[in-house]
Amino acid sequence: MAIQREYRLKNRSSFSYIYKHGDYKVLKLLTLYVVPANNLKIGIAVGKKVGNSVIRSLVKRRIGERMRLLIPSLDSKKNYVIIARPEAKDATSAQFEKELKYALNALKCFKE
Repeated sequence: MAIQREYRLKNRSSFSYIYKHGDYKVLKLLTLYVVPANNLKIGIAVGKKVGNSVIRSLVKRRIGERMRLLIPSLDSKKNYVIIARPEAKDATSAQFEKELKYALNALKCFKE
């Protein structure tokens, strides 16, 4: 199941704003950007260096599913953008979950 429509970040300008003004954490499989906002939105970007369209879609679905499960525990006053790195094409869902939790914790994104 994908991230619900109400939580999706879609506009190019929103992604650009988050890249420019957000805090970030770079890890082996992904880079996580976080910026304060009015409500929770999540964007996922997977570039062509990761693989062909089938691989990129698979990576995006795996990351999206892990984020969907984490939504109830996230700070609802922030926007998040996850960028998959080329190493992500061989990663499992469990590895994505581990890295996402580590990055979110490092950027203090969980509810208190």
